[in-house]
Amino acid sequence: MKATPTDKAPGGRAQQVEPPAPVDADLLDALNDLGHTLHDWGRHTDYQLERCLPDLVNDVENVRILGIGFLDRNPLVDGIRPFWSVQDAVDKWGVERRTKGEPAWVEEVDPLVVAVARPEWGDPLITKLQAEMLAGSERTLRRWVRKDLIAPEGVVVIAGVQTQMFRQSTVLKVRAEMQAKVGRPRSAGRDGTSSQCPPRP
Repeated sequence: MKATPTDKAPGGRAQQVEPPAPVDADLLDALNDLGHTLHDWGRHTDYQLERCLPDLVNDVENVRILGIGFLDRNPLVDGIRPFWSVQDAVDKWGVERRTKGEPAWVEEVDPLVVAVARPEWGDPLITKLQAEMLAGSERTLRRWVRKDLIAPEGVVVIAGVQTQMFRQSTVLKVRAEMQAKVGRPRSAGRDGTSSQCPPRP
């Protein structure tokens, strides 16, 4: 990319034949190979590779294939690496991010974040969108909030956007209560007799 007398235009400005690649080609190749390796092993182990490793390493064929994807070193062929293993990537880039001059990361307290109640086992916090899906619609959830039937547990900021969080069990409870009030068949008529239809023959 250095300017030389042979690549200068008549006006004295260098003409660039092609723009530089925005991302290192080796990095793209490594991401592609490692992505496929991890995805395939994830599917093979129902995405529980770490838990399944003790069983996998007791099979010689699994050990051979794991070695290819994770441990083997693949030398360059005509300046190009035919396949990237995890070890190849570690050798080239290491296991930690290396950004020159980047200050150490410090967690900042965002004033827009309201404290959210601690999640409970089996009763997770869900986003406003998920709560709307459980309620049936955005309008329904908004109506419940307006009537004080339900209230958000707190607000978090995700990618700069404030998102209300609701307790899943509370949404389900209110939904059940509303469904019980709408369309419930009467157990008896005005004269006290049962209004149930007789069973079909």
